[in-house]
Amino acid sequence: MSKHLGALALVLALLGCTDMERAINPPLAAGARNAGYGLEDVNAAGGRSDLLIFVAFSGGGKRSAAFGHGALRGMRGVPITRGGVSSTLLEEVDQVAGVSGGSFTATHYALYGARSFDTFPNEFLYRDIAAYVWGTYLLPWQWGWLVDPAVGTNDRMAEVYDALMFRGATFRDLQARSRPRLSINATDLATGSPFPFLPHAFDVICSDLSRFSLARAVAASNGFPLLFTPITLANHRGPDCAAPLPGNLATMPMLAEYNRRRVIEVVARMADRERTPWLHLLDGGISDNLALRVTVNFALLGGVDEPRFAAAMLPVRRMLMISVDGQSATDPALSRQRMANGVVQILDAVSGGQIDNYNLETLAVTAVEVERMVERQRANRCAHAPVIDGHRCDDVAGRLVHVSLADVRDPALRDRLRRVPTGLTLPREDVDALVAAGEGVIRESRPLADFLAEPPPGRVVARPIRSAPR
Repeated sequence: MSKHLGALALVLALLGCTDMERAINPPLAAGARNAGYGLEDVNAAGGRSDLLIFVAFSGGGKRSAAFGHGALRGMRGVPITRGGVSSTLLEEVDQVAGVSGGSFTATHYALYGARSFDTFPNEFLYRDIAAYVWGTYLLPWQWGWLVDPAVGTNDRMAEVYDALMFRGATFRDLQARSRPRLSINATDLATGSPFPFLPHAFDVICSDLSRFSLARAVAASNGFPLLFTPITLANHRGPDCAAPLPGNLATMPMLAEYNRRRVIEVVARMADRERTPWLHLLDGGISDNLALRVTVNFALLGGVDEPRFAAAMLPVRRMLMISVDGQSATDPALSRQRMANGVVQILDAVSGGQIDNYNLETLAVTAVEVERMVERQRANRCAHAPVIDGHRCDDVAGRLVHVSLADVRDPALRDRLRRVPTGLTLPREDVDALVAAGEGVIRESRPLADFLAEPPPGRVVARPIRSAPR
């Protein structure tokens, strides 16, 4: 018996002997910074120059991933004919952001484009991902995380996602594709703040985003607490680091005062290597389950008030932010039970209820920030010229449109889909129904159709309104 135990210990030790440099985020080269993936670069790389579109995919496991995939499919059928130039909503998307389950959808589409519509279902949506999670804990040859403190359960899941979908791809591969820009959002465990895998966030910790694995970023975003260990990043900032910190935070008019103070605090903490030598990242849904706050607060911090950014964005007259929310339903059955002692049931109720309440606040805050984006863009344009590309400088409008499973018109289907559990394995029929639902709510969205039509000059609409059938 002792020989068998000794052999097992040797196997585990060998499994634990991993290359730490492979797992840790690489530093920037001396004098370098993360460049070429800014929002102004992406907007200039294709699509309409007068239209800026963000799409954010919520958390919610495979339920949200399938619903979001359907929403992307639906965007192919939403026409845009402004100014006599025809395109589709999907062709005009400049940035996709994903959190938790939504990060799978956003990342796969950003990496593969139209090919994702053919391959994503078989590579992820129909796969039994939960079996890999169980295998991480139950299969002895996957127990390297038990003996090596530098390796965790989510490192194993990153390998799974890479094998199934991303095949060694890094952010350099996304930069080569250019559009749409991708923001994968996780949560910094120490502060509870959102952390986006974006160039300016990696500039703060002097790390080379282009060499970072997409699979590891997705694993961090989907790292459900307790079930998975954090994905850890090293802070490489030091005297030799030339990557700039966001320099305009203290006076930045883009953010409301309470948001600005929080962002300044988080950036200052990350930039102090002595205080923060490591960042431990978990599920992005902890801090922002809609992927909206980080999109507004961080995605635009890479130079909103810098001359280059302002000049490149002068043609933009319309800003659209679409929140694709695979929200679940609350469970009223709890109120009819004498005892509520199931661990899973209680965790679902507590986390789900808090997330739903926080989502309402997030939508309200985002609506305010979209309006600020509009006001700032008007000021930028009118400081340049009274008329730009044949339009008045103040002809700028923005809107936040929120679509969710609550917009499914059939009450029975809506109730069924909202009660699909949060997890990484779903029956094929549920996946297909969720995909069809996502496609339908986008195609039938009156707010989207209204905004994409040419509105009266100078109109500003930035209210968090729910999609309604046409």
